[in-house]
Amino acid sequence: MNKCISCESNNVKKAIDFGEQPPSNRYLNNAQEFCETHELIFGYCNDCGLGQLINPMSPDDVRSHYDWIVYNEPEGHLDNLVEVLMAEAKLEPDSKILGVTYKDDTTLNRFKIKGIKDTYRLKQVDDLGIKNSLGSLESIQNALTQKVSEDLSSKLGHADILLVRHILEHVHKPQAFMKACKSLTKPDGIMVFEVPDCRKVLEGSDHCFIWEEHISYFTPDTLKNFLKRAGFTDVQIKVYPYPMEDSLIAIVRNTWSVPKLNKVDISKEIARINNFTRTFSTRGLKIRSHLKKMHEEGKNIVLFGAGHLATKFINFYQLTPFLNGVVDDNQNKLNRLIPFSKLPIISSQCLDSDNIDLCLLTLNPESEKRVLKAKQNYLASGGKFSSIFSASSNSLDRDINND
Repeated sequence: MNKCISCESNNVKKAIDFGEQPPSNRYLNNAQEFCETHELIFGYCNDCGLGQLINPMSPDDVRSHYDWIVYNEPEGHLDNLVEVLMAEAKLEPDSKILGVTYKDDTTLNRFKIKGIKDTYRLKQVDDLGIKNSLGSLESIQNALTQKVSEDLSSKLGHADILLVRHILEHVHKPQAFMKACKSLTKPDGIMVFEVPDCRKVLEGSDHCFIWEEHISYFTPDTLKNFLKRAGFTDVQIKVYPYPMEDSLIAIVRNTWSVPKLNKVDISKEIARINNFTRTFSTRGLKIRSHLKKMHEEGKNIVLFGAGHLATKFINFYQLTPFLNGVVDDNQNKLNRLIPFSKLPIISSQCLDSDNIDLCLLTLNPESEKRVLKAKQNYLASGGKFSSIFSASSNSLDRDINND
């Protein structure tokens, strides 16, 4: 039986088995290079409704082999969030704001501009004892235990506000992680947890968003239920909308009560995941058939953006035979190979010189706009851009549905 990482019931059901998959950050130097794989299974708890990985890849295996891989999160909402937190916490100039990871740096800077001088972000080596220079979120979530947090609070003092942006979804033992966060925060202080809101991904059948680094897949209801089960009574949920994936934020008071273990109505959560599951084979077949037809007609097809979304899109839907390569102008990625598919990573100059008929975009809307503006010559010569995401106004699904 599989135990839920949120409510700890033995009622986690398998939804999609994606088979053996490599870490998406394991870019290859040549086709002969070995790349480890691990089963990637997405499931959900039939008691609390939380989407989650079953038997996820270990933190050590997920850790990147390169120091140049970074992940950027949407930040357009942070000015408003800081205003909300300033009012909620009734901050004074000597209040302490503490961030857990590098993803909190830009929020800390906003507090500094507001006149809060005592801001600090945990140091991976000095504070958390992470000696591997390649360690990132997977290592931080593993190192931040309650004992470590208690020691840090003795050294640094407790935070009036603890910022925890985009790491909770990476955590393998989230209930223990919550206790560590509580230990870093003053009684009645505020903890701010930000995670991706997975509703659009699930409802749009964008299966490539499932990956080995995200263990939990929260929605507003499952995040709130998770926090309530952790014993927090004062929980505010805010959703900041973005085109592809909304930012989901919980503002939590560091007060505690006996965890509420009562069963909640999670029928909508399960129905959403069941639909996501049902469409996996059908959407994959439609996309594969569409690209296969173009390939057989002699058309040249590439993806743009050699990130984890492209890797999963290719591997999940088995698209390797129909693609020429993956475009990315990051000099660290150029001339390497996508893990598992071993497709080459090539320069965007190919759009100007290699008769590329279709370029599938794996980019967020802001990056997509920049690419479209920069590649007007490609469009003028008859080339076409389509997004792999169902929510995009330029989605490949539109062409598929017209076939």
